[in-house]
Amino acid sequence: MGAPMSPDHVDVFRASLNRCLAASGFIESFYESFVGSSDEVREKFKNTDMKRQIKMLEDSLYVLAVAAQGGQGSPARGALPGIARRHSREDLDIRPGLYDLWLSSLIETARRHDPDFTDATEAAWRNTLSAGIEYMRSHY
Repeated sequence: MGAPMSPDHVDVFRASLNRCLAASGFIESFYESFVGSSDEVREKFKNTDMKRQIKMLEDSLYVLAVAAQGGQGSPARGALPGIARRHSREDLDIRPGLYDLWLSSLIETARRHDPDFTDATEAAWRNTLSAGIEYMRSHY
């Protein structure tokens, strides 16, 4: 990951994420959209404990936000190598192109669940999550 993200983008992202998580069914709706986005994604999730997965996604989104804001030695950035290793070709084999489907599904779900979602909010989601996504892709 490069330089820390603008605090403004991350603050807008976190405020939107909090509104989404306060709305009933946000993460479940995201997974419904994401799993339905391709046969490959559906196959990746066929034996997944979704209750556990939902909690892991919630935690991961906060880790990505804190990592985007923090410097090189921040604890959140320290969590990224383990997450990347888990998603690499040696483990879950999440190929780089699937992150585009993940982000599109996530943003569309956020748009439906955050009553204050705007184009600026979408930009904040993209900017905040992009560094983490690029890190994951580069460690595939």
